[in-house]
Amino acid sequence: MVFVSSLTPPKAPQTTPFENLQAQPHRIFFFAGVVQGVLFIALLGLHYAGILQVEASLRLYHAYALLFIVFTQFFAGFLLTTFPRYLSRPSATKEAYLPIVWMINGGGLLFLLLCFISEKAVLLPMAIILLGYLKLCLILRDFHTQSLVNTKTDTAWMLLAFAFGALGQILFMVDAFIPTYILAVGMSFYLYTFFIVLVVSQKMMPFFAANSIAGYTIHKSQYFLSVVFAGLLGKVILEAFNINAFVADALLFGVITYELVKWRLPFTKAPAILWVLFLSIWWAPVAFGLFVVSDFSALLGAPIYVEKSPLHTLALGYFTTVLLGFGTRVILGHSGRTPKADAYAVTLFGLIQLMTLIRIVAGIFPQYGYLHAVLSVAGLWVIIFGLWAKRYIAILFEK
Repeated sequence: MVFVSSLTPPKAPQTTPFENLQAQPHRIFFFAGVVQGVLFIALLGLHYAGILQVEASLRLYHAYALLFIVFTQFFAGFLLTTFPRYLSRPSATKEAYLPIVWMINGGGLLFLLLCFISEKAVLLPMAIILLGYLKLCLILRDFHTQSLVNTKTDTAWMLLAFAFGALGQILFMVDAFIPTYILAVGMSFYLYTFFIVLVVSQKMMPFFAANSIAGYTIHKSQYFLSVVFAGLLGKVILEAFNINAFVADALLFGVITYELVKWRLPFTKAPAILWVLFLSIWWAPVAFGLFVVSDFSALLGAPIYVEKSPLHTLALGYFTTVLLGFGTRVILGHSGRTPKADAYAVTLFGLIQLMTLIRIVAGIFPQYGYLHAVLSVAGLWVIIFGLWAKRYIAILFEK
């Protein structure tokens, strides 16, 4: 007869890989974001190559899908993990966040399929995605309102950005009936996506530097986010009325550049997992510098054409580097591994910078192989996300 000590801990319950994937919000949302990102960019590339043709307008497909089906899922995975920590609240339950996963991704797949039918047909999946998005907003709002911590400024700014994201989605839907596309893109790109990435960056990058590098002191301006938000709001309004946004872009370029210089982020002393993040945020003044050149030259009557280069500088250079950089930290850290970027990871981040440069040059000099450059960028996106997934996604299925 075998006697088992009462002090012997019970065996952990057996779980399937899919159950492990659902166990934490960052796992399921990061996985879904990668899958959706590869799907939508692959289809975009096939469209540009003339292999497939979607019936929904390309501008709707490209902007809406990336902002609200791809980037939003990375935001959800990261913020559902960090909001409870910022605000000293219990973590979100699976019962709370899994319906968001199903609505955004079910709506996303339906959106992709109905793009081949008509632009009006995609209103149904857009409504489903909006419902999932609003549920996400309510969870984040509850974290904020129920928290008793003294400082909640950053989370308040993020919630404001999410509110503009909801309005942006509604305007994308309204554009099927009356022209609201420019305002929809402006709100969704600048007041939602860019502003959330910036708020997270200014909160986390100096904090990581101070915790990792001896002697580094955080130097942040008190009204930085307020001024940037005012500049972004002005830019969105001016562009919606087709007015030259030089004043807003010059303000944003100057304020962001000044703030980054003031931070003195220690590139040379930082490990790779940090300096790739430090590098990413410097794409922001590059983007607004391009806007300033375009705006000012237009005021002088000799416009310099930059096409969509500034937007892609932000979306590829800044957003994509930050998403994969923070995603790598979260996946490694929450699996008990040391957050680090080895040569493999640094190579992927280097490819993101190359992809960004190709798209910038293609926009400024479209006469030199524009289509080939766009197809190269689409291919690089798929390769980068595929290689990143090969290294890190399997961790999300571990117990």
